[in-house]
Amino acid sequence: MRRYLLILALGWMFPLIAFVGVNWLVDPYRIFHKPWVGNDYYTSDRSMRDATAGIINTEEFDSIILGSSMAANFSPNEASQLFGNRFVNISMDGSGIPERSLVLNYALRRKKLAEVIFSFDGFRQVSQSPVAPYAFLYDNNRANDLMIYASSLKPIRYAFCRNFLVAGDAFCPNRKDDLENLVEWHSDWEHSKRFGGLNKWLEAKNNGQIKAALRSIAVSVHAIESGHVKATDPALVERNVARDRKVFNDSILSIAAQYPQTHFCLFFPPYSRLNYAILKQSDPQGFAEYLEMLRMVIRDAEKYPNVKVFGFETENFLDDIANYKDTSHYHQRINSEILHWMKSGEHELTSSNLEPYIEEIAKRAADYPLKQIGAQIDAYLTTTH
Repeated sequence: MRRYLLILALGWMFPLIAFVGVNWLVDPYRIFHKPWVGNDYYTSDRSMRDATAGIINTEEFDSIILGSSMAANFSPNEASQLFGNRFVNISMDGSGIPERSLVLNYALRRKKLAEVIFSFDGFRQVSQSPVAPYAFLYDNNRANDLMIYASSLKPIRYAFCRNFLVAGDAFCPNRKDDLENLVEWHSDWEHSKRFGGLNKWLEAKNNGQIKAALRSIAVSVHAIESGHVKATDPALVERNVARDRKVFNDSILSIAAQYPQTHFCLFFPPYSRLNYAILKQSDPQGFAEYLEMLRMVIRDAEKYPNVKVFGFETENFLDDIANYKDTSHYHQRINSEILHWMKSGEHELTSSNLEPYIEEIAKRAADYPLKQIGAQIDAYLTTTH
């Protein structure tokens, strides 16, 4: 019996050790080293939950851009030239603040960071974080990082990814060869074709993001016209903002306090005016929570000299749908403008300018022609069916 168990154990242990060993040697996720077999490359599926740890482990940089898809189109080269630091963009598509905080903490433990550019979205994406399956990559235990190779057969394909034995890329479909374009989406035709105005949205009406946008507009206009817009509940506003405050303090400010030499540029992504109009005109509760969250963030952030917060809603580009591929995602040139504004200190939000800022953005959201846009959409959909 003991001999049988020994044979059984050796029968699965040796293949497992060999499998993990090959993956460790190739190390496509760069967890322990840059790839030794084949040319230098990066694995990327835009979510970046599994790839970011390896970039932090193996690349030389002193500043990071870390956000959701709202920060993916920042050019790390442009940021490096503007700020005089060496940036990488490790933004994770669809990420919330709590999961980005996990990555931020890890990056600060591994590197001495001078600058952090961090997008301020995903406050309430707390549970079932997409980074959870890869959380072991961001703890203090390097040994358990091997689990990424023991848990899946997928990484073994990178052993055959454009090296001295194989010339093609058939085994590495998610491969990119440079950090500059690792997370950007603006060059993807499926995204870029939707910029240019409402007609571009309507031409892509079967796209998932556009379907969600059109549905949101229709529901909002119906609520306004039917008189079913609900009044604000101040007690609920207070409770929800208190929850946001805990996330903010636990996920960002507590880290800023630990690393006073690191400068944090936090920014509220400039969603389209249409997005804010939907909130203001059909969801006063949501808009009130947003404004109170702004006040809370500025009030708490000002206690930390190494933290600055930026908002861009007073800019006119928010009014033009042509600058957006849906109600939220703005054109790449706006990412470039944001970098220049942050470098110059323009659009920084402080307690001295916040109330005029809030008054202006509330008026702009209230005055935006939401119902007119809804009518244009209805007319188009009616004539194309």
